[in-house]
Amino acid sequence: MDTKALANRVAAQHGTRDPFRIAEELGFIVIRAPLVEMRGLRQYVKRRTIVYVNACLDEPQQRLVCAHELGHHFLHRGLNRLFMDRNTCMVANKYENEAHRFAVDLLYDDADLRECAEWSDEQVARWMGVPLPLARYRRSTVPPLPGDKNPF
Repeated sequence: MDTKALANRVAAQHGTRDPFRIAEELGFIVIRAPLVEMRGLRQYVKRRTIVYVNACLDEPQQRLVCAHELGHHFLHRGLNRLFMDRNTCMVANKYENEAHRFAVDLLYDDADLRECAEWSDEQVARWMGVPLPLARYRRSTVPPLPGDKNPF
């Protein structure tokens, strides 16, 4: 799945990369509350989507979690992670990784990453608030501008 293309379409449709605004425009109920051993989750109840975000996280991490849950909405509608973990032998990591990629694709456009082209991968990962492999993934998707050999 091309998560970057999907994230760019979603951002263009909503005129923003703010996951909370996108969730609101989609009619989702977003609840920020202290969650035990969980950063966030998405639930579908009575034809309404509810996104729970751990209020104990700082604002950038809350945005990342909300974007991740939007990724599940757009990529994995109808799948239930808790059910899969408890009742099947399916490996949920594939779905989590796709939602992680969607989140960074949504939150950071190519121009954002070109501005930190001189930074190390570790610095970009800290700036984004994500693990190093996820920062490397997102940087790898930035095409060079005409005349540039490679932005990174």
